[in-house]
Amino acid sequence: MTNKSDSADKAILMAAFARMDPVALAVALGSIWALILMAATFALLIKGAPPEWEIGGHLELLGIYLPGYRVSWSGGLLGAFYMWLIGAVVGYILAILWNLTHYLYIVMIVVRSAWWRMMAE
Repeated sequence: MTNKSDSADKAILMAAFARMDPVALAVALGSIWALILMAATFALLIKGAPPEWEIGGHLELLGIYLPGYRVSWSGGLLGAFYMWLIGAVVGYILAILWNLTHYLYIVMIVVRSAWWRMMAE
């Protein structure tokens, strides 16, 4: 009976403290961010603007941080490349930090458990 209970507890802990794959999260976040910027740029180009207004004036300001980015078809592709790189770096760092914090938390639990077991004896 306790064997079933132990395996259930272990399964719950494994699900709660699951590791994130840094490369997978990097590719996922990079792809999502790239698609969002590309879709926003292309939507502005397709929709257009009234003659007296500039197309995508606010989105054009990303060119300050992303050299060469403009609200144009080629700028949308270049911006998607930049955002993929930025998203990939952010995703990789987030996964590493997630795994590190969970590892440190598990170590802390094991050390406390050993401490209280030692104190009980």
